[in-house]
Amino acid sequence: MIEMTFVLLLMIGEERVEYTPYKNLSECLTIRRKIKRNVGHTADFDKKWSCKQLRVKLEAGEIMEILEEE
Repeated sequence: MIEMTFVLLLMIGEERVEYTPYKNLSECLTIRRKIKRNVGHTADFDKKWSCKQLRVKLEAGEIMEILEEE
Protein backbone atom coordinates (compact mmCIF):
# COMPACT_ATOMS: atom_id res chain seq x y z
CA MET A 1 0.00 0.00 0.00
CA ILE A 2 1.32 3.45 -0.91
CA GLU A 3 0.59 6.28 1.53
CA MET A 4 1.85 9.51 3.05
CA THR A 5 3.13 8.95 6.56
CA PHE A 6 5.55 10.45 9.04
CA VAL A 7 8.91 8.71 9.09
CA LEU A 8 11.65 8.90 11.72
CA LEU A 9 14.89 8.84 9.74
CA LEU A 10 18.40 8.09 10.94
CA MET A 11 20.86 9.44 8.38
CA ILE A 12 24.60 8.88 8.33
CA GLY A 13 25.93 11.22 5.68
CA GLU A 14 23.58 10.80 2.72
CA GLU A 15 22.68 7.18 3.56
CA ARG A 16 19.42 6.22 5.29
CA VAL A 17 20.48 3.79 8.01
CA GLU A 18 17.10 3.34 9.67
CA TYR A 19 13.54 4.54 9.04
CA THR A 20 10.36 3.87 10.98
CA PRO A 21 6.79 4.91 10.06
CA TYR A 22 4.45 6.68 12.51
CA LYS A 23 0.78 7.64 12.26
CA ASN A 24 1.30 11.30 13.13
CA LEU A 25 3.99 13.90 13.70
CA SER A 26 3.42 13.98 17.46
CA GLU A 27 4.20 10.28 17.83
CA CYS A 28 7.32 10.61 15.67
CA LEU A 29 8.64 13.60 17.64
CA THR A 30 7.95 11.84 20.96
CA ILE A 31 10.15 8.91 19.96
CA ARG A 32 12.84 11.29 18.65
CA ARG A 33 12.91 13.12 22.02
CA LYS A 34 13.26 9.79 23.87
CA ILE A 35 16.20 8.85 21.66
CA LYS A 36 17.78 12.26 22.29
CA ARG A 37 17.47 11.80 26.07
CA ASN A 38 18.92 8.27 25.99
CA VAL A 39 21.71 8.85 23.46
CA GLY A 40 22.56 12.35 24.60
CA HIS A 41 22.57 15.56 22.62
CA THR A 42 25.43 15.90 20.16
CA ALA A 43 26.23 18.73 17.78
CA ASP A 44 24.93 16.77 14.78
CA PHE A 45 21.92 15.04 16.42
CA ASP A 46 19.42 17.14 14.45
CA LYS A 47 21.18 16.27 11.18
CA LYS A 48 21.14 12.53 11.95
CA TRP A 49 17.60 12.15 13.36
CA SER A 50 14.58 13.77 11.70
CA CYS A 51 10.82 13.33 11.33
CA LYS A 52 9.57 13.86 7.79
CA GLN A 53 6.31 13.31 6.00
CA LEU A 54 7.10 11.03 3.08
CA ARG A 55 5.30 8.98 0.46
CA VAL A 56 6.23 5.36 1.13
CA LYS A 57 5.29 1.83 0.14
CA LEU A 58 4.17 -0.07 3.27
CA GLU A 59 3.74 -3.79 3.71
CA ALA A 60 2.63 -5.27 7.05
CA GLY A 61 3.42 -1.96 8.78
CA GLU A 62 7.01 -1.86 7.51
CA ILE A 63 8.48 0.51 4.94
CA MET A 64 9.45 -1.38 1.83
CA GLU A 65 10.44 1.65 -0.24
CA ILE A 66 10.59 5.44 0.11
CA LEU A 67 9.05 6.76 -3.09
CA GLU A 68 9.95 10.43 -2.85
CA GLU A 69 11.59 12.95 -0.55
CA GLU A 70 9.52 15.95 0.42
